[in-house]
Amino acid sequence: MRKKALQVVLVAAVLLFSGWLFHHDKAAQPGALSRSHADLGDCSFCHDPWKGVSVQQCLECHDFVDTSLLRREMRFHEARRRCMSCHKEHRLMEAGVSKMEHTLLNEKLLCTQCHFDPHEGLFGESCRECHRIRTWKVEGYRHPHADRTDCHLCHKGPDSHYDARFWKVIVEEMEMESVDRKECWQCHTIFHWSHLKQRKKLEASSAVSPS
Repeated sequence: MRKKALQVVLVAAVLLFSGWLFHHDKAAQPGALSRSHADLGDCSFCHDPWKGVSVQQCLECHDFVDTSLLRREMRFHEARRRCMSCHKEHRLMEAGVSKMEHTLLNEKLLCTQCHFDPHEGLFGESCRECHRIRTWKVEGYRHPHADRTDCHLCHKGPDSHYDARFWKVIVEEMEMESVDRKECWQCHTIFHWSHLKQRKKLEASSAVSPS
């Protein structure tokens, strides 16, 4: 008896809620449109009743037939399919209509065609040999042993290290007569790049020296 009463209450609640939505249709709307689509107004521009949004509807306004008009890094749009994998409307907080899905890109597309290379070409253009698409973090990377002295093969010093005046001050501050810019290990440690070996020794010696 209790189970039947609960079913009646649930059905009544659904009917009441449906009737309320009928008179307050804005409550059923999924949210605001992005700035680029805000002027459309009519849902039928993108939606088919009971079907939703289709790629064909996107292509009614967005034409990518002539790829010569596209920037090089945008040429992947010539595929003219799976628009909704990257472009979604009615996102919260007035977010843009685009959310990049890198897994859809052609593997031959170089990362540096869209992204700035912080390594400045030091490692070439095969970014995916170290980085992953979903996360830029290098997985499983282990730094070479502390005995390695060829840091310059992977690391490039800051501009100050290549300025003759600054470099002279740096060498003098470290109380070294001469050091090649490639001998990073002379001053730095591999685990804490900001820690300087010579400076730590100087600070330690000054701390224990009598005043």
